[in-house]
Amino acid sequence: MPPNEVIRMLNEHLTPLAHLVDEHNGFVDKFVGDLIMAVYGAPKSHGNDALNAARCALAMLRERAKLNETSHYQITMGIGVASGPAVAGCMGSPDRLNYTVLGTDVNLASRLCSKAGLMEVVIDESTLQRLGETCKVEPLAALELKGFSARVRAFKLLGIPSAIITV
Repeated sequence: MPPNEVIRMLNEHLTPLAHLVDEHNGFVDKFVGDLIMAVYGAPKSHGNDALNAARCALAMLRERAKLNETSHYQITMGIGVASGPAVAGCMGSPDRLNYTVLGTDVNLASRLCSKAGLMEVVIDESTLQRLGETCKVEPLAALELKGFSARVRAFKLLGIPSAIITV
């Protein structure tokens, strides 16, 4: 694809998904190619950050499926969600600082994203605990993830009350 076409495709893909992050009280930390790194709970918590992140992830799948019905670009994606402590702040150099979050659970979310199948959301055990027993999940085999010495329990998120979907 010519570079201008790649940019058009990425903007068409990222714009509505970034709006969903905002609508679900999240913060778009950065865009990395076709990836959106979204943060919930920093710089401000809304008290139900894991729920907001999970609902946003499911909404993103629905939005992408809807876009695929009319778009010239057929895109599938996988989403990873992890919950836990992180350090949030500006980092870089005096010439250029960027706000970001760092921590084990930030890395875990990235690794879960890479394990998610096409049009799937994969969550960690901590997120599942925060969501409660009412959400619909499918347990996955314990995952071996780069940077993690122990296997990680993870779950495919299928739905949340008032947001049940089948993917």
